[in-house]
Parts: sequence; structure tokens; C-alpha cells
Amino acid sequence: MPDPVHTLRDWSMSGYRLQSMIRVAERVPLIPNELRYSFGLVDRPMYAYGVRKAVELARSLGRGGVTVVEFGVGTGGGLRALSRHAHHYAGRYGIDVHVLGFDSGEGLPRAADHRDVPYMWTEGQYRPRGNGSSARLAGAAELVLGDVSETVPEYLRSHTEHLTRNPLGFVSFDLDYYSSTASALTVFRDAGDDHLLPRVTGYFDDVLSTVEAIGELAAVADFNRVEENGFVGQVNALRSHLPFDPVWADQIFEYHRFAHPDYSRHETARTHPKWRP
Repeated sequence: MPDPVHTLRDWSMSGYRLQSMIRVAERVPLIPNELRYSFGLVDRPMYAYGVRKAVELARSLGRGGVTVVEFGVGTGGGLRALSRHAHHYAGRYGIDVHVLGFDSGEGLPRAADHRDVPYMWTEGQYRPRGNGSSARLAGAAELVLGDVSETVPEYLRSHTEHLTRNPLGFVSFDLDYYSSTASALTVFRDAGDDHLLPRVTGYFDDVLSTVEAIGELAAVADFNRVEENGFVGQVNALRSHLPFDPVWADQIFEYHRFAHPDYSRHETARTHPKWRP
């Protein structure tokens, strides 16, 4: 029999309550899909939020497509959820949404130093399971395997036409390490103005229960110190605009490319940040 004290403690935490509600909503077929999206009761709701923000901004700027990215695919659950959300919002907004995943395909590498938080992560974690599983992870997404310090600049060089048609609009960083996240953040620095939206929504999975001198937060701080064209910052007070006070709202950041020719362009279909289907 469950311990009532532990059960009460779990339900006192907003993150636990939200995950429980999502599981219930997914098991009840009578709940319309649009309603679940409206209240964020979907798998990886932070990904759904990021995709929606990307397609709204792209449509406002007259763009016909957008690219959404997950750094750190692991066993593939996040990339599959990102693909589902991309399909939902592409149909709703009439915009092409291309899903892209970056992963080593071999799990976490050896930690470079203390900034990689080796007391939390260890070499080999999140290795895809089973032979050939990496190929099956992508589904409707494009999966790029290798060290992100090499694959990110190569992808930007070899996909200029694709990114011109479908600029970056949402990026999830789930690489755990400082070193890997620092390499992934160069996607903002090295992408041309034509290859990203003026404001790119970002989600950082591993910023909770840590400090700014290590991990993903340290990578963001170091990026901002040297970046001349823009800034990565947390979206403030986002919780107040989202149902059920989600913890993941504290993990939503944005990259602002101040020099982007469309940065100061008024959004013709400006939407309030509150959740909507």
C-alpha cells in the first residue's frame, strides 16, 4: 500500500501533478487532441510549446517553413514527441515543420572537466539500445550522428538552401554536459541571418537543481560573453501565462539575433505567450 505521506508529498509538487495529468489525458481517448494541446497535456509539452512559438513567428514573418532541433536524442523518446508536435502544428498553421536530431549515437562521452558535472552524469549514459536502433529513432525526423563540435558546422555548411527555406525556430538542448552544450550553442553563432528566425525558442533540459558555474548554464554564460550578434536568456515570468504552473517554464530560453534584418519587424499576428492549441 502506498505511503500516504509520500503520496501527499508527491502531489504537492507541480511537476509530479502535471506528469500525472498528462498520463491520464493520454489514456482517455475521449479527450480531444486539440484540448490536450490547449492545456499542455501532451508528451514533452515544452517541445509542443517551442514548436508552436516557432511556427507562429515564421507565419507572422511570411515564412513557409521552419526547422526544429533536438540536441541529445538518446533513446529517441524526445525526438518522436517532437515529430508528433511538428505534425500537429504544421497541419494547424499550414507551415512546413522539419524535425532534426543531433546525437553521438554512443551515449555520453567521458567528462572533460568539473563543468561537465561528472557527479551527475557518466560516460556511456543514454546509449541507444539494440543494434541499428539509431536508424529507427528518427522516424519522420532527420538524425545526424557524431560529435556535435563537428556535425553542427558541417550541417550548416551543407544545408544552406534547406535552412534558407526552413530557418531554425526551436532548439532543445539535452546534452547534459557543459562541453557538448557549448559546442551545440555555436549553431546560433554560426548560422546566417537567413538560416534562423530573429528569435529562436530554446529549451535547456538540465538547468534545474544546478548552479551557473557548471553544466548548461555555464555554457550559456560563456556563449553570451563572446557572442556579438545576439543573446541567449531565460524567458521571464512565463509560468504565469501557462496552465498548471509547469516547472519546464523555467527551462525556456530564447536566442535573440539583434542584427537580424527582421528583428525589429512588427509581428503581424502577434500572439500572447499563453498556451493555445
